[in-house]
Amino acid sequence: MRSTYLFLFLFYFVTQSFITVSAQTKTTDSTSSGFVAKMESFFKESAKTSQEDVSEDRALIRQSYIIEEIKAMGQQAHTFLKKGFDTVQTNNRLNKILARHKIAKDGVFENSGTAQSSRNLTVSYNILNALSIQVKGYKKDVDRYQAKLNAYRLGLDSLSSDQALFIFPKDSAELVDYVSRLRIVAMDISPIIDQLKQRTAMIHRHQMRINLELMQLESDMEEIQFFQTSISQKTLDREFVNIWEPSIFDRPFSEIIYYSYTKAKILSYYYLSSYWGRFILFFLSTLLVSTYIISLRKKVVDHSASSSSMLLSHPISCGILIGFGVAQFIFPSPPFILTFFILSISTFMLCLILKNSITKYWLTVVYLFLTIFILVGLDNLILQPSRAERWIIFSLAICSSFLGLAILLHKKRHKELKEEWILFPIALMAAIAFTSAVLTLFGRFNLAKAMLIAGITSVIVCIIFLWIIRLVNEGLEKASSVYQNQERRLFYINYNRLGKRAPTFFYGLLIVGWFIIFGRNFYEFKFITDPFRDLLQSDHQIGSYHFSFYNLTIFLVIIIISTVLSKIVSFFASDAPWNSREEHHQQNRFKIGSWILLIRIAIIVTGFFLAFSILGIPIQQIGIIIGALGVGIGFGLQTLVNNLVSGLIIAFEKPVNVDDQIEIGAVSGKVKSIGFRSSVISTYNGADLILPNGDLLNAHVLNWTLSGGKKRSSITLEVKYGVDLERTKLLLENIIKAEGEILHAMGSGIQFTQVSAQAVGILVYFWIRSSKNEGTIKSNIFTAIYRSFDAENIELAVPKQEFILDRKQANEKKP
Repeated sequence: MRSTYLFLFLFYFVTQSFITVSAQTKTTDSTSSGFVAKMESFFKESAKTSQEDVSEDRALIRQSYIIEEIKAMGQQAHTFLKKGFDTVQTNNRLNKILARHKIAKDGVFENSGTAQSSRNLTVSYNILNALSIQVKGYKKDVDRYQAKLNAYRLGLDSLSSDQALFIFPKDSAELVDYVSRLRIVAMDISPIIDQLKQRTAMIHRHQMRINLELMQLESDMEEIQFFQTSISQKTLDREFVNIWEPSIFDRPFSEIIYYSYTKAKILSYYYLSSYWGRFILFFLSTLLVSTYIISLRKKVVDHSASSSSMLLSHPISCGILIGFGVAQFIFPSPPFILTFFILSISTFMLCLILKNSITKYWLTVVYLFLTIFILVGLDNLILQPSRAERWIIFSLAICSSFLGLAILLHKKRHKELKEEWILFPIALMAAIAFTSAVLTLFGRFNLAKAMLIAGITSVIVCIIFLWIIRLVNEGLEKASSVYQNQERRLFYINYNRLGKRAPTFFYGLLIVGWFIIFGRNFYEFKFITDPFRDLLQSDHQIGSYHFSFYNLTIFLVIIIISTVLSKIVSFFASDAPWNSREEHHQQNRFKIGSWILLIRIAIIVTGFFLAFSILGIPIQQIGIIIGALGVGIGFGLQTLVNNLVSGLIIAFEKPVNVDDQIEIGAVSGKVKSIGFRSSVISTYNGADLILPNGDLLNAHVLNWTLSGGKKRSSITLEVKYGVDLERTKLLLENIIKAEGEILHAMGSGIQFTQVSAQAVGILVYFWIRSSKNEGTIKSNIFTAIYRSFDAENIELAVPKQEFILDRKQANEKKP
């Protein structure tokens, strides 16, 4: 740039000289050819020098920028490396995965014996699947860290190789300064680059180990699936020799028990970790059912003397039975140990309920079924087949078939059953158990074991569901007798409309549930469920929009949950109808009033956008839909929108609030709730007035609560002539002072207002604490006035008329 300025100065000086010379020598030749050539040469050299200076200045700017970028990126890389990656912890976790992988392979790829067990294959596959998901998580973290390392390395390499760094200044001093800056940057960056290389190599080795384990897991899973398919295709083929013949492979039974227990523990841990939210929902549902039965029991005891029912006598046990029996279906593909636990606890609770409710014979039958189910379930937890287990299966199958046959032959006891259709599952169980015993004898192990557990489980589930239906029907019957009307605490459920028996679809759901629990015991059941699951999760397309039925289901669930949650918030914040006796209990309670409407709107709006985001609809398209709806709203839904907007204005401006005592025209009452479209006012005569929010906002409303609830009231009296007015005034003052509900600090007064033809008018005015107690206070005061006046012989004026006729008119009217 200095050369450019010098060139411009010289150009200006030479030009001025040339103009001066031209003016003095007009008669001569203006320039010579030699002078022109020198000027052209001078300009060319100056232009070249200027371009070089500009290029050099640009290079200096670019060099400074690159050096600063290298320093900044080096600092970021140093901070990133300082945080590090906990490879020790990841290696420890990976070692645990390897150990669990080895346990899962036991009995399948190692110590497998002469044939595979379907239960062992299922459990091993589920464990390997859980391990692969965990390894994929580690792989994702390692890949993300590796990508970050590569990004820093690539960034530093690209900046270091920039061509601007290789343009050196011509000035020696500037060159020395530039080389010194490069040396400092190199000293700072070189260790970081070395660390990046070392860390990249270390992460790469760790990455290879993870990838190798993931590949091995996926390979083992594919091989197990092949084994399962082979077993399902050869269901009736012989797998072992006859039970009385010597076996080829005998593994110690203690080892089989140990590995079965270890696999069950690992699988339970991973399932609980994956679905902990559903477990919380499962127990909360059970707690909710138990709480409802307890509250119903209190209501029945209060309303009826006959509370000796199974449901109300054992509320906790019935709550656990109904909660466990119904809520178990929220678990997708649960392991057998979870199903075994739920059904065992449910059956045990049922035994406690039936202890004093059915005959000893059928109670003994239930106990026997529970015992056999526990034994068969424990046997089903044994994963690898053995000769000892085959004898156990044979013994349990014989016991089950004989138990079922004995029940079917004892026909005299069948009359004690209210639902004799329960005999059909028992007959099915007896036939399945006998078939299982025969199959066990002749070496069809997998089919025999699956049939035995399926048969006894089907009976247990039928018994549980039968009594769940009975208990639900009994609860509905009690609730319909107690809750004659819709109540707030029950979310306004109309039991009279619901009926005294469970709806028909509830029976259908239980039948479907029985089929699912029965089918889970067979691998072939996946041939039915997998296509259905694929149908739900597969991607479908309408135009340019992609969706799945699973997302549609989640969409509906979120909308329903947000709606129910908003109602729950309103339920816990709303008040019961007004009752003056309970007013002192409500004064100290925290009130959030019309903020409930805002909270409900926030919940529903959040659920609305969350549901649409899960469905895959962009926010921009939602805005277009809302805009299109706005056109329809402008034409046909003006009243509805007016009420909705008025509700928002009431929520923000708060001219009225929940619990406020108001008067609208001739109606007085307490604000019970403020909803989206309308508000509910509980009147003093017990009725609920539903008022649209637009009318409420536009009406002339007297709000007594805004002024603290106090109100000035008055009483008008008339006394006869001749009464001592001072004495009357003193009596009235004493009566006012004796009334505790009157605010004496606000002042009261007694005035003689008028003198009529027959009496003297008296006006008594005073302030009361709450406007809704005005009627009671006036009644008390009138009673006290009557008693005091009667004791003091003060007569109230009574309107009367006297007719006076003179004697002449009276005689004329006589006949």
